[in-house]
Amino acid sequence: MSEIFRNIIKVGLVGKKNFLPIVNPGQPDTVLAGDATKNWVLLGGFESDMEGLHEYGSLNELLMHCDAVIINDLMHANFLELQHIIRHCKHVFINQSFPLNADELVLLNNLAEEAGVVIQMGLQHRFSELFVSVKDKSIIPRLIETNHFCQYKRKSTHLSIISDILLVDIDMIMNKVNSSIKHISATGVGVIFNDPDIINVRIEFQNACIANISGSKIAINDIHKTRFYQNDSYYTVDYLANTLKHFNSTDESFWENTDESECLNGNVETFKSFDLKNVAIDELDAFFNAINLKIKSPASLFDHLAIKFVAEKIYDQLERNFVGKCG
Repeated sequence: MSEIFRNIIKVGLVGKKNFLPIVNPGQPDTVLAGDATKNWVLLGGFESDMEGLHEYGSLNELLMHCDAVIINDLMHANFLELQHIIRHCKHVFINQSFPLNADELVLLNNLAEEAGVVIQMGLQHRFSELFVSVKDKSIIPRLIETNHFCQYKRKSTHLSIISDILLVDIDMIMNKVNSSIKHISATGVGVIFNDPDIINVRIEFQNACIANISGSKIAINDIHKTRFYQNDSYYTVDYLANTLKHFNSTDESFWENTDESECLNGNVETFKSFDLKNVAIDELDAFFNAINLKIKSPASLFDHLAIKFVAEKIYDQLERNFVGKCG
Protein backbone atom coordinates (compact mmCIF):
# COMPACT_ATOMS: atom_id res chain seq x y z
CA MET A 1 0.00 0.00 0.00
CA SER A 2 1.34 3.43 -0.93
CA GLU A 3 2.60 5.70 1.86
CA ILE A 4 -0.11 8.20 0.97
CA PHE A 5 -2.78 5.83 2.30
CA ARG A 6 -1.28 5.40 5.77
CA ASN A 7 -3.73 6.53 8.47
CA ILE A 8 -6.33 7.16 5.77
CA ILE A 9 -9.73 5.49 6.05
CA LYS A 10 -10.22 3.48 2.89
CA VAL A 11 -13.84 3.61 1.74
CA GLY A 12 -15.92 1.61 -0.69
CA LEU A 13 -19.14 2.82 -2.31
CA VAL A 14 -22.05 0.43 -2.81
CA GLY A 15 -24.69 1.70 -5.21
CA LYS A 16 -25.04 5.14 -6.75
CA LYS A 17 -23.02 8.24 -5.95
CA ASN A 18 -26.25 9.99 -5.01
CA PHE A 19 -25.58 12.71 -2.41
CA LEU A 20 -21.78 12.36 -2.13
CA PRO A 21 -19.98 15.69 -2.75
CA ILE A 22 -16.90 14.03 -4.26
CA VAL A 23 -14.59 15.71 -6.76
CA ASN A 24 -11.92 13.15 -7.64
CA PRO A 25 -12.14 9.59 -6.32
CA GLY A 26 -8.97 7.85 -5.22
CA GLN A 27 -7.13 11.00 -4.08
CA PRO A 28 -7.27 11.76 -0.34
CA ASP A 29 -6.22 15.38 -0.82
CA THR A 30 -9.15 16.12 -3.13
CA VAL A 31 -11.83 13.77 -1.88
CA LEU A 32 -14.37 16.21 -0.52
CA ALA A 33 -15.46 19.30 -2.38
CA GLY A 34 -14.24 22.49 -0.74
CA ASP A 35 -11.97 20.77 1.80
CA ALA A 36 -8.50 19.33 1.19
CA THR A 37 -7.87 18.02 4.70
CA LYS A 38 -10.08 14.94 4.80
CA ASN A 39 -8.70 11.73 6.27
CA TRP A 40 -10.55 9.30 4.01
CA VAL A 41 -10.33 8.18 0.43
CA LEU A 42 -12.85 6.51 -1.86
CA LEU A 43 -10.96 3.52 -3.31
CA GLY A 44 -13.67 1.90 -5.38
CA GLY A 45 -17.25 0.83 -5.72
CA PHE A 46 -19.52 -2.11 -6.28
CA GLU A 47 -22.39 -1.70 -8.75
CA SER A 48 -21.87 2.07 -8.58
CA ASP A 49 -22.52 4.71 -11.24
CA MET A 50 -19.61 7.00 -10.38
CA GLU A 51 -17.46 7.87 -13.35
CA GLY A 52 -13.74 7.22 -12.87
CA LEU A 53 -14.23 5.08 -9.78
CA HIS A 54 -12.55 1.65 -9.70
CA GLU A 55 -15.24 -1.04 -9.89
CA TYR A 56 -14.85 -4.15 -7.76
CA GLY A 57 -16.24 -7.40 -9.13
CA SER A 58 -18.04 -8.35 -5.93
CA LEU A 59 -18.96 -7.06 -2.50
CA ASN A 60 -16.43 -9.44 -0.93
CA GLU A 61 -13.65 -8.00 -3.09
CA LEU A 62 -14.61 -4.49 -1.98
CA LEU A 63 -14.58 -5.56 1.69
CA MET A 64 -11.07 -6.97 1.29
CA HIS A 65 -9.70 -3.54 0.37
CA CYS A 66 -11.80 -1.13 2.44
CA ASP A 67 -12.22 -0.09 6.09
CA ALA A 68 -15.67 1.44 5.67
CA VAL A 69 -18.63 1.12 3.33
CA ILE A 70 -21.07 3.78 2.15
CA ILE A 71 -24.39 2.33 0.99
CA ASN A 72 -26.54 4.45 -1.30
CA ASP A 73 -28.65 1.64 -2.70
CA LEU A 74 -31.58 0.10 -0.83
CA MET A 75 -31.06 -3.07 -2.88
CA HIS A 76 -27.89 -3.61 -0.84
CA ALA A 77 -29.40 -2.64 2.51
CA ASN A 78 -31.07 -5.95 3.29
CA PHE A 79 -30.45 -7.75 6.55
CA LEU A 80 -28.17 -10.52 5.25
CA GLU A 81 -25.93 -8.14 3.31
CA LEU A 82 -25.58 -5.70 6.20
CA GLN A 83 -24.90 -8.57 8.58
CA HIS A 84 -22.20 -9.82 6.20
CA ILE A 85 -20.51 -6.39 6.07
CA ILE A 86 -20.54 -5.96 9.85
CA ARG A 87 -19.18 -9.46 10.44
CA HIS A 88 -16.21 -8.38 8.32
CA CYS A 89 -15.69 -5.58 10.89
CA LYS A 90 -16.37 -2.79 8.41
CA HIS A 91 -17.87 0.56 9.38
CA VAL A 92 -21.11 1.35 7.53
CA PHE A 93 -22.80 4.57 6.47
CA ILE A 94 -26.35 4.01 5.19
CA ASN A 95 -27.68 7.03 3.34
CA GLN A 96 -31.35 6.05 3.47
CA SER A 97 -33.58 4.30 5.94
CA PHE A 98 -34.27 0.70 5.05
CA PRO A 99 -37.20 -1.70 5.55
CA LEU A 100 -35.90 -3.88 8.40
CA ASN A 101 -37.92 -4.82 11.45
CA ALA A 102 -36.93 -3.95 15.01
CA ASP A 103 -35.59 -7.43 15.79
CA GLU A 104 -33.23 -7.31 12.81
CA LEU A 105 -32.07 -3.82 13.74
CA VAL A 106 -31.37 -4.88 17.32
CA LEU A 107 -29.31 -7.83 16.08
CA LEU A 108 -27.32 -5.59 13.72
CA ASN A 109 -26.73 -3.10 16.53
CA ASN A 110 -25.47 -5.89 18.82
CA LEU A 111 -23.18 -7.20 16.07
CA ALA A 112 -21.77 -3.71 15.51
CA GLU A 113 -21.02 -3.32 19.22
CA GLU A 114 -19.27 -6.69 19.28
CA ALA A 115 -17.24 -5.84 16.18
CA GLY A 116 -16.45 -2.33 17.42
CA VAL A 117 -17.67 -0.68 14.22
CA VAL A 118 -19.65 2.48 13.56
CA ILE A 119 -23.02 2.30 11.84
CA GLN A 120 -24.37 5.70 10.87
CA MET A 121 -27.85 6.22 9.48
CA GLY A 122 -28.97 8.87 7.01
CA LEU A 123 -30.81 10.96 9.59
CA GLN A 124 -30.11 14.13 7.64
CA HIS A 125 -32.34 16.35 9.75
CA ARG A 126 -30.01 15.80 12.72
CA PHE A 127 -27.35 17.88 10.97
CA SER A 128 -29.49 20.93 10.28
CA GLU A 129 -28.63 24.06 12.28
CA LEU A 130 -32.19 24.27 13.59
CA PHE A 131 -32.27 20.71 14.92
CA VAL A 132 -28.83 21.01 16.53
CA SER A 133 -29.76 24.30 18.21
CA VAL A 134 -33.00 22.96 19.66
CA LYS A 135 -31.24 19.79 20.82
CA ASP A 136 -28.63 21.85 22.67
CA LYS A 137 -31.18 24.14 24.36
CA SER A 138 -31.94 23.56 28.03
CA ILE A 139 -35.60 22.78 27.49
CA ILE A 140 -37.52 20.69 30.02
CA PRO A 141 -40.93 20.31 28.37
CA ARG A 142 -44.14 19.51 30.21
CA LEU A 143 -46.30 19.61 27.09
CA ILE A 144 -45.29 19.32 23.44
CA GLU A 145 -47.51 20.22 20.51
CA THR A 146 -46.54 19.37 16.93
CA ASN A 147 -48.41 20.21 13.72
CA HIS A 148 -46.91 18.79 10.54
CA PHE A 149 -49.24 19.34 7.59
CA CYS A 150 -48.12 18.78 3.99
CA GLN A 151 -49.96 20.44 1.12
CA TYR A 152 -51.99 17.99 -0.90
CA LYS A 153 -50.33 16.74 -4.07
CA ARG A 154 -51.35 13.71 -6.06
CA LYS A 155 -48.05 11.94 -5.39
CA SER A 156 -48.19 12.77 -1.67
CA THR A 157 -51.05 10.36 -1.16
CA HIS A 158 -48.55 7.53 -1.70
CA LEU A 159 -46.32 8.75 1.12
CA SER A 160 -46.44 7.16 4.54
CA ILE A 161 -47.54 9.85 6.97
CA ILE A 162 -45.35 8.26 9.65
CA SER A 163 -42.23 7.00 7.84
CA ASP A 164 -42.01 9.82 5.28
CA ILE A 165 -43.41 12.79 7.22
CA LEU A 166 -43.38 12.46 11.00
CA LEU A 167 -40.03 10.76 11.75
CA VAL A 168 -38.29 14.14 12.14
CA ASP A 169 -40.90 15.22 14.70
CA ILE A 170 -40.69 11.95 16.62
CA ASP A 171 -36.91 12.25 16.75
CA MET A 172 -37.03 15.87 17.96
CA ILE A 173 -39.52 15.00 20.70
CA MET A 174 -37.54 11.98 21.88
CA ASN A 175 -34.40 14.13 22.01
CA LYS A 176 -35.99 16.71 24.30
CA VAL A 177 -37.91 14.43 26.67
CA ASN A 178 -35.46 12.64 28.91
CA SER A 179 -37.88 9.94 29.94
CA SER A 180 -39.16 6.54 28.89
CA ILE A 181 -42.55 6.19 27.22
CA LYS A 182 -45.54 5.24 29.34
CA HIS A 183 -48.25 5.01 26.69
CA ILE A 184 -48.87 5.77 23.01
CA SER A 185 -52.28 6.23 21.42
CA ALA A 186 -53.01 7.12 17.80
CA THR A 187 -56.00 7.55 15.51
CA GLY A 188 -56.08 8.04 11.75
CA VAL A 189 -58.51 8.79 8.95
CA GLY A 190 -58.29 7.90 5.26
CA VAL A 191 -59.77 10.70 3.16
CA ILE A 192 -58.27 10.13 -0.29
CA PHE A 193 -57.27 6.47 -0.02
CA ASN A 194 -57.74 3.67 2.49
CA ASP A 195 -54.58 4.50 4.37
CA PRO A 196 -54.02 7.27 6.95
CA ASP A 197 -54.10 10.72 5.35
CA ILE A 198 -54.58 12.48 8.69
CA ILE A 199 -53.43 11.19 12.08
CA ASN A 200 -53.28 12.32 15.66
CA VAL A 201 -50.79 10.82 18.12
CA ARG A 202 -50.53 11.22 21.87
CA ILE A 203 -47.35 10.09 23.64
CA GLU A 204 -47.33 9.98 27.44
CA PHE A 205 -43.95 9.81 29.17
CA GLN A 206 -43.06 8.48 32.60
CA ASN A 207 -42.03 11.97 33.75
CA ALA A 208 -45.62 13.20 33.07
CA CYS A 209 -44.70 15.07 29.87
CA ILE A 210 -47.24 14.67 27.07
CA ALA A 211 -46.63 15.09 23.34
CA ASN A 212 -49.50 15.63 20.92
CA ILE A 213 -48.67 15.19 17.23
CA SER A 214 -51.02 16.04 14.37
CA GLY A 215 -50.01 15.14 10.83
CA SER A 216 -51.62 15.39 7.42
CA LYS A 217 -50.59 14.83 3.81
CA ILE A 218 -53.70 16.44 2.31
CA ALA A 219 -53.58 19.92 3.88
CA ILE A 220 -54.35 23.17 2.04
CA ASN A 221 -50.99 24.69 3.08
CA ASP A 222 -47.69 23.43 4.44
CA ILE A 223 -47.32 23.87 8.20
CA HIS A 224 -44.53 22.41 10.29
CA LYS A 225 -44.22 23.67 13.86
CA THR A 226 -43.47 22.28 17.28
CA ARG A 227 -44.09 24.04 20.58
CA PHE A 228 -42.34 23.04 23.80
CA TYR A 229 -44.17 24.28 26.90
CA GLN A 230 -42.26 24.35 30.17
CA ASN A 231 -42.55 26.19 33.47
CA ASP A 232 -42.83 29.96 32.84
CA SER A 233 -41.89 29.81 29.16
CA TYR A 234 -42.26 28.04 25.84
CA TYR A 235 -40.39 27.62 22.57
CA THR A 236 -41.82 27.55 19.06
CA VAL A 237 -39.85 25.73 16.37
CA ASP A 238 -40.86 26.67 12.82
CA TYR A 239 -39.21 24.23 10.42
CA LEU A 240 -40.40 26.05 7.30
CA ALA A 241 -39.16 29.48 8.40
CA ASN A 242 -36.08 27.95 10.11
CA THR A 243 -36.75 29.94 13.27
CA LEU A 244 -36.78 29.29 17.00
CA LYS A 245 -38.86 31.66 19.14
CA HIS A 246 -38.68 31.84 22.93
CA PHE A 247 -41.35 33.31 25.18
CA ASN A 248 -40.79 33.93 28.89
CA SER A 249 -43.62 34.90 31.25
CA THR A 250 -41.42 37.65 32.72
CA ASP A 251 -41.33 39.43 29.33
CA GLU A 252 -44.12 41.66 28.09
CA SER A 253 -44.03 39.88 24.76
CA PHE A 254 -45.30 36.73 26.46
CA TRP A 255 -48.57 38.47 27.25
CA GLU A 256 -48.87 40.92 24.36
CA ASN A 257 -47.82 38.80 21.36
CA THR A 258 -48.42 35.38 19.95
CA ASP A 259 -45.72 33.17 18.51
CA GLU A 260 -46.75 34.50 15.08
CA SER A 261 -45.71 38.04 16.06
CA GLU A 262 -42.81 39.77 14.34
CA CYS A 263 -42.17 42.05 17.35
CA LEU A 264 -40.34 39.79 19.76
CA ASN A 265 -37.31 41.98 20.62
CA GLY A 266 -34.52 39.48 20.16
CA ASN A 267 -36.45 36.37 21.16
CA VAL A 268 -36.14 34.92 17.65
CA GLU A 269 -33.23 32.89 16.30
CA THR A 270 -33.05 32.37 12.54
CA PHE A 271 -31.02 29.58 10.96
CA LYS A 272 -29.75 28.73 7.50
CA SER A 273 -32.09 26.86 5.21
CA PHE A 274 -31.53 23.14 4.87
CA ASP A 275 -28.85 22.58 2.24
CA LEU A 276 -28.41 18.98 1.11
CA LYS A 277 -24.79 19.40 0.03
CA ASN A 278 -23.66 21.02 3.29
CA VAL A 279 -25.58 18.47 5.31
CA ALA A 280 -23.91 15.66 3.34
CA ILE A 281 -20.49 17.08 4.21
CA ASP A 282 -21.44 17.30 7.90
CA GLU A 283 -22.78 13.74 7.84
CA LEU A 284 -19.55 12.37 6.41
CA ASP A 285 -17.47 14.43 8.84
CA ALA A 286 -19.45 12.94 11.73
CA PHE A 287 -19.09 9.40 10.37
CA PHE A 288 -15.33 9.52 9.95
CA ASN A 289 -14.81 11.40 13.23
CA ALA A 290 -16.75 8.66 15.01
CA ILE A 291 -14.47 6.07 13.41
CA ASN A 292 -11.25 7.91 14.24
CA LEU A 293 -12.20 8.90 17.78
CA LYS A 294 -14.02 5.63 18.50
CA ILE A 295 -17.13 7.48 19.66
CA LYS A 296 -20.85 7.12 19.04
CA SER A 297 -22.11 8.68 15.83
CA PRO A 298 -24.65 11.52 16.25
CA ALA A 299 -26.94 9.55 13.90
CA SER A 300 -26.27 6.00 15.03
CA LEU A 301 -28.22 2.82 14.42
CA PHE A 302 -29.23 2.95 18.09
CA ASP A 303 -30.80 6.39 17.50
CA HIS A 304 -32.62 5.03 14.47
CA LEU A 305 -33.88 2.15 16.62
CA ALA A 306 -35.39 4.54 19.17
CA ILE A 307 -37.32 6.34 16.43
CA LYS A 308 -38.34 3.04 14.83
CA PHE A 309 -39.69 1.78 18.17
CA VAL A 310 -42.05 4.76 18.51
CA ALA A 311 -43.07 4.60 14.85
CA GLU A 312 -44.00 0.91 15.14
CA LYS A 313 -46.06 1.58 18.26
CA ILE A 314 -47.95 4.24 16.33
CA TYR A 315 -48.50 1.81 13.43
CA ASP A 316 -49.88 -0.76 15.90
CA GLN A 317 -52.33 1.79 17.29
CA LEU A 318 -53.46 2.89 13.82
CA GLU A 319 -54.30 -0.69 12.92
CA ARG A 320 -56.83 -0.63 15.75
CA ASN A 321 -58.04 2.96 15.43
CA PHE A 322 -58.08 3.70 11.72
CA VAL A 323 -61.16 4.85 9.83
CA GLY A 324 -60.81 4.20 6.10
CA LYS A 325 -62.41 6.02 3.22
CA CYS A 326 -66.12 5.23 2.96
CA GLY A 327 -67.80 4.38 -0.26
